[in-house]
Order: sequence, then C-alpha cells, then structure tokens
Amino acid sequence: MAPTSPSRVKAKSIQQVCLVVKDLKKTVEAYWNILGVGPWTIFDFGPDQLSDFKYYGKKTESKIRTAVVQAGPIELELIEPVAGDTIHRDWIKEHGEGLHHMKFLTEDLDIDQVEKTSTAQGFPSIQDGHFGPDGKLHFCYFDMRKPLHAIWETSNRTGGDPLFEFTRYPADSNAVSPAKIKIPGIKQVGVVVKDPVESAKNYWNLLGIGPWEIREWGSHVLFDRTYYGKPSWGKEKIAHAYLGDLELEFVSPMEGDSVYQDWIDEHGEGIHHLKFLCDDIDETSRMLAEQGFPSIQSGHFGDPKEKAGGFNYIDVPPLHCIWEPVHKPKALPIEPISCVP
Repeated sequence: MAPTSPSRVKAKSIQQVCLVVKDLKKTVEAYWNILGVGPWTIFDFGPDQLSDFKYYGKKTESKIRTAVVQAGPIELELIEPVAGDTIHRDWIKEHGEGLHHMKFLTEDLDIDQVEKTSTAQGFPSIQDGHFGPDGKLHFCYFDMRKPLHAIWETSNRTGGDPLFEFTRYPADSNAVSPAKIKIPGIKQVGVVVKDPVESAKNYWNLLGIGPWEIREWGSHVLFDRTYYGKPSWGKEKIAHAYLGDLELEFVSPMEGDSVYQDWIDEHGEGIHHLKFLCDDIDETSRMLAEQGFPSIQSGHFGDPKEKAGGFNYIDVPPLHCIWEPVHKPKALPIEPISCVP
C-alpha cells in the first residue's frame, strides 16, 4: 500500500518556477537568443489588475512586470519589480537577480484554505492579491525557506493567457529563434541543501511531495568529473521526487570541491539550477562554451563502452540562472540507499 502523507496542504503539481530580474525585456531576448525559449507573454501586474495587492499583510500600490512561457512540463516566469514594495524587489536587494520561487497547485484550488492552514503552521502570506472576474482568482506567496529552502506560491489560476492587456515577444508569431541550442523544456528544478533526508521529510510532511529516493553521488560513479574545467574529486548525497513529468532534486555536498558547496557558502540553501535534456552533452557544452558560457562542473556516467550519459553545470549570466544540460544513459549507475517515506 502506498504511504499517505500527513500534510494538511498537498501539492498536486509544480506549475511554475520564477526568476526575478532587473531588465525583463533584455532577459526575455536573451532566453530567445541563447536557448530558444519563447514566445513569451508579457504583462503588467499592479493596481489596475489587482483589487487588493498585499505585501506582508498591508495593502500596497506596487507594480511588477511579468513574462511567462511554457517550458516543457513547467512554466518559466520572469518578474521585474517596477514600483513600490514587493518581495521581488526585496530579493534583488538581498540576493541579486536569479531563481526566486516555485509555484504549486492543489487539488481543490482552495487558496483561502491553503492560506489559513499555512498561517496556522507558521507560514503566513508574505504577498498576495485577488484578480480576474469578480476578484475570484487569488495568489499567495509563503516564505518556507527554513524547512523547504524555497519561497512557494500557490494560486487558483492554472494557466492560459492573462485576463488583461498583454504583448508577445517576439511579436511575429512566425519568428524562428536564432539560438544554436533549443531546449525541449525544463526537466528538473535543483535545490542545494545541507541535509537531503531532512529536507525530503519536510516536503513530504508539509506539502505531500514524495516519495523520495536518496542516493550517494560523486566521483565514485563518474569517470571524468571536472570543477571549473579541471579534474576534481567530490561526493554528494542526492534526493529525487517527481510530480508528473517534473523532477525535484536535492543536492547536498559531502566532500571535495563542488558548485553546491560554493552556493551554500555564498547564498545558503536554496534553488540552485534548472535542468534540460539533450542528445549530446559534449556538443551542447561546446556550443555554450563558444558563446562565452564555460562549464563550472561536469562529469560523465553510465557505461563508457556505450554513449555514456553526462551532465554539465553552466552559469549563463544573461539568463540569471545556472542551467544543467544532461544526456541520460540507459540506466542510472547507482541504486537508492534509502527512501522517504
């Protein structure tokens, strides 16, 4: 019998991952030109669209500019703070541009009840508002960085074009991206944590996300691990869970040099990278390096007698994100050492 989560709020799916940026137009163009991501839907969100935009419980006349695109199983969102107090402006001041939050959907889409339950559990709304016909559409952000290492948003708006004025980029619906690499979509959201088992338990108990498989990873299963282009040795513990076609990954550095330990040292635990699948990791990495985006950590795994799998973490500054192209082999080289629950 499958285990049942004790969570009072249950995430049915992860609908969206969001980055906050200073220049939305420039970032949209970069995604179109570097990874072929688009076309984008762009719109403003503020007093003209919201009946009660609240920031930490207080009404505000704040305004943000938003761009969204469907990227495989998940929506990619960009937000540029325009005016007033917002959690997005706060993030840029404290952390700079980059990955900011994930959005989940619940089965019944009862956001009022989610807000009440989350508040009772110690996670009050940090930003929310109503919009759409009769103000029946509702969104809420919750700061759950301590147990879940992420800000989470939920809404009863499940997708589709905005209900108010918007533009497209590129404007020409027949435009073809000049990108040398065109990603098929986001396959994974990676989160760097100190304890993947404890993090997996928290996700299972608070949002019902799981079950999780825990593995030990690192040089013992890789045959040419590199760190900033040089041979390296390292070891991590990882955890994986799926919601539909999207994979959620926790990575915990254990030994050796790694981009994960670098991230914790500089930023603390949190959302770290987005992954896409490719057919040839070496060619994909080469093309990105030619554009000025070299590897910060990489490795190959699987059977070296065949076309082995491989991964490469690449920091792409114009995209304000670490992207991980991955070529998957026929099977993972290691089995789980434990599961949660």
